[in-house]
Amino acid sequence: MLKRNKWLLITLGVIIVGFLVWYYSNIVVYILVAAVLSVMGAPLVQLLDRIRIGKRKFPHTLSAITTLIVIYALIFGFFALVVPMLVSQITTLSSIDPDVLLTGLQGPIAWLENFLRNNQIIQPEDSFNAIVSDKIMSFISLTNAEDLAGTLFGVASRFIVAVFAIGFITFFFLKQDRMLIKTIMLLTPVRLQSEIKHIYLKIIRLLSKYFLGLSLDLLIVMTLITICMSIFGFKNALMIGVFAGMMNVVPYVGPIIGWVLAMVFASTGIIEAGGNFDLFTVFLQVSCSLVAINALDSFIFQPTIYANVVKAHPLEIFLVILIAGSTAGVLGMVLAIPTYTVIRIVAKEFLIQYPVIKRLTKNI
Repeated sequence: MLKRNKWLLITLGVIIVGFLVWYYSNIVVYILVAAVLSVMGAPLVQLLDRIRIGKRKFPHTLSAITTLIVIYALIFGFFALVVPMLVSQITTLSSIDPDVLLTGLQGPIAWLENFLRNNQIIQPEDSFNAIVSDKIMSFISLTNAEDLAGTLFGVASRFIVAVFAIGFITFFFLKQDRMLIKTIMLLTPVRLQSEIKHIYLKIIRLLSKYFLGLSLDLLIVMTLITICMSIFGFKNALMIGVFAGMMNVVPYVGPIIGWVLAMVFASTGIIEAGGNFDLFTVFLQVSCSLVAINALDSFIFQPTIYANVVKAHPLEIFLVILIAGSTAGVLGMVLAIPTYTVIRIVAKEFLIQYPVIKRLTKNI
């Protein structure tokens, strides 16, 4: 009876914690982002702590403040580079003459129209050009200035709150680097504290390597895409490289989203510059470039960078990402690999007696 009541209490506790995490999901996200930033900034804090000015050490609080400033400077520098380009593209989209766009689409539209009519998907009297023109106009109308201003205002207000909250939490994580582990220890039974501390240190070490490796991989992919787009003469090569490269964070579907964004930005860049818009040429140049770079990333860069971090079979990773995507969408796919790594570390500490756990965790 006591054992049954114990499991009921545990189940009830898990349900309550799950509800609180869901209800305060924004705050949980702020804490998780701050934890990631503090993990990535910890090496800089440690480096600054070793600096000596005469006989005095560099103040630890100043090390944390300096590190936070560097992190935010990099983030804001990135946004200062990207946001003006994005606004420029939205403005260009809102001012595009559909006839100019349709001129570049004449070949593909004619082929598609014949295909649809031959298969009786549209009627002979239907004008496919008119259908496409209406769709283009409806898409362009979504980018009018009033809607854009309202959207940007809402995003900006949430962004300011997030920046302040994440910065405040990150500062204390950097300043008091043992705060998180001390909090965990307060909530952990005494008999498990040694194992939990070991798990925490191992998770911090592996996740630090993972996020640094991810940043390096993104930088390489963005640079290569930008170079390729510049070689082909696209006006907004840097923007294509940044956004298409960023999409590589999302496994499997990310490169597809990146390709769509690259096609849109490349096309609007040509139209904005007043050049001759040829969809087939743009498609060929963008597709060949992204396929080649994604192949390099998948078969050379990622295996090399992540070899000493994840240490899991590719099939494992594929299944984990599919499950995470089905459960939590795109965000789940982004967090799938680090979450799976954490689960494997915990399982190795407490469930190593099971053969399947021993097999899955033998490399970590």
